[in-house]
Parts: sequence; structure tokens; C-alpha cells
Amino acid sequence: MSMFKDISVKTWIILVFFYLFPPVLDYIDFQDQSLQNVFWYFYLIPALIIAFHKGSKYGGLATAVSSLFFLMDQSLLQPEGISKQEVIILFEMTTINLLVSLFVGYLVKNNRLRRIELSKANTLLESVFHHLDIGIWSIGKRENFLISKGIEDIYGMSREKELRDHHFWKKSIHPDDLVIVEQIDQKWKALEDYEYEYRIIRSNGDIRWIRDRGIPVFSEDGKHVRYDGTNVDITKQKELEIDLKESEERYKTLVENSIVGVFMVQNMELVYVNPWFSTMLGLTKEELLGTRLTEYLNEADRNRIISHFQLLLEEKEAHFIDLIQTNDLNGAVKYLEIQARLTSMDGDTAIIGVAIDVTDKKKANEKLEYVAYHDPLTGLPNKHYLMDLSNQYYQSTSLGNPGYILCLNLDRFKLINDSFGHRVGDQLITLVANRIANCSLSVGKVLRGQGDEFIVYLPDTNEQQALAHATTLLDDLSKPYYLAEQDIRITVSIGIAPFEMNETLEDLVQKAGSALHFAKDFGGNQYQLYSLEIGKQVNRRLQLEQRLRKALEENNLSVVYQPKLHLFSNRITGMEALIRWNDPILGAVSPVEFIPIAEDTGLIIAIGKWVLETACKQTKEWERSGYPPILVCVNISSRQFLQDDFVKMVEQVLKETSLSPENLNLEITESIALYNIDDAIEKLLQIKQLGVSISLDDFGTGYSSMSYLKLLPIDFLKIDRAFTSGIFKDKNDLAIIDSIISLSHSLGMRVVAEGVEDENQLNALSNLSCDEIQGYYYARPMPVPQFKEFLDETMVGMSSYLIEKETNE
Repeated sequence: MSMFKDISVKTWIILVFFYLFPPVLDYIDFQDQSLQNVFWYFYLIPALIIAFHKGSKYGGLATAVSSLFFLMDQSLLQPEGISKQEVIILFEMTTINLLVSLFVGYLVKNNRLRRIELSKANTLLESVFHHLDIGIWSIGKRENFLISKGIEDIYGMSREKELRDHHFWKKSIHPDDLVIVEQIDQKWKALEDYEYEYRIIRSNGDIRWIRDRGIPVFSEDGKHVRYDGTNVDITKQKELEIDLKESEERYKTLVENSIVGVFMVQNMELVYVNPWFSTMLGLTKEELLGTRLTEYLNEADRNRIISHFQLLLEEKEAHFIDLIQTNDLNGAVKYLEIQARLTSMDGDTAIIGVAIDVTDKKKANEKLEYVAYHDPLTGLPNKHYLMDLSNQYYQSTSLGNPGYILCLNLDRFKLINDSFGHRVGDQLITLVANRIANCSLSVGKVLRGQGDEFIVYLPDTNEQQALAHATTLLDDLSKPYYLAEQDIRITVSIGIAPFEMNETLEDLVQKAGSALHFAKDFGGNQYQLYSLEIGKQVNRRLQLEQRLRKALEENNLSVVYQPKLHLFSNRITGMEALIRWNDPILGAVSPVEFIPIAEDTGLIIAIGKWVLETACKQTKEWERSGYPPILVCVNISSRQFLQDDFVKMVEQVLKETSLSPENLNLEITESIALYNIDDAIEKLLQIKQLGVSISLDDFGTGYSSMSYLKLLPIDFLKIDRAFTSGIFKDKNDLAIIDSIISLSHSLGMRVVAEGVEDENQLNALSNLSCDEIQGYYYARPMPVPQFKEFLDETMVGMSSYLIEKETNE
């Protein structure tokens, strides 16, 4: 039934007319063959109508139906039936009608399909025409005007109203771009393509950028028909371009006005330089472009920069930073820090870089480096220079060339400083430095260490040459220096150490320093060559220092007491507190060995205070136990005595231990007075005011003893064991002892002789009127338990002596 669904009402009327009113046929004479044929074709009309509407398939069916109706009509109108001839004619006519219907239906169908496709194409074109983001326009020769909806969107106007005037676009152009109207009119008149970018002002006041393109269209015979074109809203693109241009201008301004040099290299030639770069090289931009940057560098810098450029181009280096040296037109040296990396320009590889003028910075660094590596007083390189020195000379040493280090130190320089002041001391250091430099710079390098220490490095020198040079230095430096309007003489001690394979410079200086200490220990004004034996002793000294610190922390030190004997009463007059050290690892260590170490390291301050506290506490404890008061003598080192709080420390110890000041005697050496005699006298007087007595120990072994003796408030003077032991061996020792005793008595001092070991020494000292003795002949130093027993044995005699002493006083 679907074949009849779409047939119109008119078509149905025709069909009904032909098929439902057969009586009309009664008036037709079917005996007339021509009339039958005409009537047969008349029946084809409905088939053609159906074929037109439904196509050839349904048209053929309709033909068959028409033939059937015709046959029925013939049968009804001819009672005798249809003849054979009529059947043949019927078949022929049916076949012809069928072919006609099929052909007509085919034509109709193709025509309909083309109409459908054309309709779709028109719909698509119309959709594209009106829905593209761009505007499309066409103006005919007779000003026929066609625009797309895109034009409406771009201009913000309605096609039904404002856009009816095809000159609307001219009215919308920004006033500053009206010149383009004239240019477009000229293009239209010349029938030429055109493309312009200009601004329009929309009805709401918005300003938009558009790109307007127009193309003249010609007919086949070459006549101009119309202009077709497009409008594209390029506002966003234009804004980006404007922003980009402004950014480029800012960047260009920044680069052009930068206070660093900017350059670009392509094919090893400068293709861009900013003004600052030109200024740094002292050339114009035109003079620099097309030249090679390396032309303005010295050979070393040139080869290095070329290597950097090559690595960049080979992408083996991402960027580089280097320092180069250039000369400006006036010949002044400039230092530039170059930083560069790979980039591209116009599609080709290039190198872009910046150059910073670091001339002032480099000069400042050189000045700082000079200050860091040179002594400000003498101008000599300092100890920080040693590491660089090792880098310079170690290569030759490693190849077997010998070298030596000499460490020099002034003897008793502190005495000069304290006696004449630091200004004179600095002048002396400067004069000594000049002498060492004049003597050594031709053969080596001279450096100043700390304080009054100097270092001389002698490369390519053998042992004999090193020792000879040390001798020369000793002679030259011992000559007098005229300072403070007088001649000042000073000597030096020198430690010498040779370079060894695979040895650091620090080790070498340490060895030379160890040898220097040995030279000082032997009296100074000499040199000492480092040896394995010295090395062993240094190691021993280092071990002792480490263990001594631990001994102080772990209370491994102890105090022993050696009594003093009054020669005329043969009774004990006091005791000297002596420190002892028995280490769990090293065993018993002699004070002769560890006391100098304690002095050098500063441990003597803590150790001295501990001995003083221990001795005072023990003395008070014996007193509380019923023993008669006894004078305890405690040795005070010069370093301890020079502490600012020394007097307060003594007063505090007496207070904490409750020991009477009259029972304490402090033994000092004359060296304390050699640094600052006025300060020493002031401290000694303060101690005397506390009630503490003072002994001058080891008298006669120091410098200028007699000149200071009369100035010091001394109670006891102790003769050094060196004189006592030689009393029968050297008549000079006997004379010296006699002089000391006489001088001391005349100054109101009592004399104590140390180191008395036999009866002959005792008798000799007694004959010389020595007051007291101390030594192994009378008693050895004893620990607390043994000394307590000694006190028990001598208590009666000592008590009598003390009663007699108080009576005499």
C-alpha cells in the first residue's frame, strides 16, 4: 500500500475516472483497430502518472494493472471473445507500455535524486555560508549585494536592517583608518585583488580589527561580473601581535640599554652587539659587526673561547662561563666575564652571550687575595700562601729534586716587645724580615708565620747548602738593629727539614717546627736539622700532651712533699709541694718532661691551680690533725703568674681551704720579671699584703738576675741545684754560692740551697752560712702517707723549733 500513499488527490481522481467508469467505453467502437490502439495508450496514462510519482518499479506495476483492465473491458464488450490477433496486439502494446513506464520512471527517479542532492548541497552551502566564523560577501556589477551571517557577527549589525546598505562597512571604519577606503575603491576600479587590515567601530563602541580580502570575478567571455570577498575578525591575533611587538620593543630597549654587554655570534662572526658591548671594547657597532670576537683576545683566551664555541655548536656543552682579558683603545686592561649558550636566528644556529665588565671586581679580588696571602706588616707571603707554594714546587720535588724548609723564630722576642713596646717590636720584625728576604730571595721563597716566626723555602737545595744558608742567616740576623735610639741585638733559632716523597707541606712545616723547638731547648741562636730521633721525641711529646689532658680530667696527677731543713737548728722548716704523674699507659712521667709541655699548651694554668688547692688543703688537714703549722711551698709558673686574676685566685684558694697565708710560700722564677718588671713587682706586693711569703727559685740561671733582685719583694732565695752539685768540682760555683748568700743576707733574704745530696755539700753550705737546705741527703719527695710518718718522727724537734722561732720573732 506504500506505493499509493504519496499519490496526490488529483492523481486519484484521474485514476478513478479511468478505472471506475467503464460504461463510457460503450460508446466506443472497438471493432475499429486504430481506435483500440488509441484507447490502449489511453490506459497508459495512469501508469505514467504513478511512474512519475513513484518511479519505474511502481510504474511497471501500474502498466500491468492497466493492461488487465483493458483486457477485461474487451472481454465484456466482445461477447464472442478476443481473437488471437487481438491477444498478440495486447501483448505488444503491454510490452511497449511497460518499457515506456520503466523509462519514464527511471528518468523521474534520477531527476528526483538530483533534486534531493542539489537541495542537500544548497542546504550545506547555506549552512557553511551562514555559520562560518568569517564573513562572506559578494557585490554584483549592478550592486546586487549578498552577505553571510558572519558579517552580521563581525559588525554587530542586523542583516534585515543596518546591513541592507552595502556601504555600511565604509561607515564603520575607524577614523584613523579611513585612508584604506580610498585604497579599496582604487582596487575596485582597477579590478585588482586586495587585502587590507583595518579597524572598525561596532554600534556598541567596541573596536575590532578585521582582515578584508576582495577578488574580482569574471565571466567566461572575460567580462567583470562581481566582487567576492571575506572579512575575518583578527582582533585577538592583532592584540597578540601588538603585545608581542611591545614585548619585543621592551626587550630591545632592555638589551640596548642594558649595563651588560650582549652579543650574538653566527659562523664565528659577530652579527649583533648592544651599545654596552661596543663601549666595553672601545669600538663602534659598525666596526664590530662582521668581525670575530676572538680578534680582541690574547692567544690563551682566544683558544679557550674558540674551544667553548665549538663545544656549544657540537651540543657537547649546554653553556659556559669564562673570564677573558681585553685591551681598550687606550691600552687599559679590562676583564670580561663571558656567558654564552646556543640559540637560533632566522632558522640558523647562533650563539648568544652576555659580557660583564668585572675589571673592578677582579682588581678588588686581587687586592683581597694579596691581603689574604700576604703579611700586612712585612709584605711577605703568609702561611696561607704555603698551600699554593706547595702546588708550585711539589712537582719538581716529586721528580727527585731536593728541597728544604727552614723555620725561624726570634729568641726572647717577647722581652723586646714588653721592654720597648709593640711599636718597636713591629719595627724589629720588619727589619728582620728585610734581612731574611735580602739573604734568601735569590735562592728561595720567604714567608712570615705567626708572630715572630718566619719560613724560608729552598727549592733545588741539598743538605749542605741548606745548612750553609742557615749559618748565613744566623750570622746576618745577629747583627745589631738600631731602634729606639739604641742598638738592639737579637738571635734566632732555626729548624730545618727536607722534602720527602709523598709528604705534605703541612708535615714538612711540622717537622721543621719540631727541629726549631729543639734548637730553642738547647739555648737558641742555632739551627737544628730534623732527624728520626727528633721525630720520635715529637711523637712522644704529642702523646704526652694528649695523655696529660686526660690525666687532668681523670685526676691521675698527684702531689708529693719534700721537707726543708734549717742548717743551724737541724729542724724541718717547711716542705715543697711537687707534682707527680703516673699514667696508666705511659707509667711514671718525669716533671722535667711534662712540665714544659704543660707550659707550651697552657695546661700549666689549670694544673698549677690544682696543685695549689691540693697543697693548701692537705697542709690545713695536717694542721687540723694536730700537727704543728708548717710552711708549704708551691711552684708558680711564669705563665700562671702572668694571668690577670692570679692574685685573686690565690686569695680564693686560701679562703676555700682556710689555710693561714703565713703558712703558704709561692716559689717563682726570675723569668716572670723579665717580661714586665713593674707588673711583676705590683703582683708580688699584692701577694705580700695577703701575708703569703715569696721565694725566688732557680736563682742564677736566668738573665740579668742581679739587676732585678733588688727590686723584687723576696723572702727566700733558692740556689739552683746546678751550683750545688758543682760546689767541689768548680771553684767558680763555690764563689757564686758565696756571693749569692752574702748578697741575699745583705738584702734581708734567707737562702735555701737545692739539690743537696751528700754530707760534704751540707758542710760546705753550712760554712758559707746558708740558711736552709733541700735535697736527697735530708729527705726525698714523699707521698702523703709517707710524709705523715715523717712528720710523726720529727714532730718533737719541729715543735721546739717553731717555739724557738716565735720567741725570736
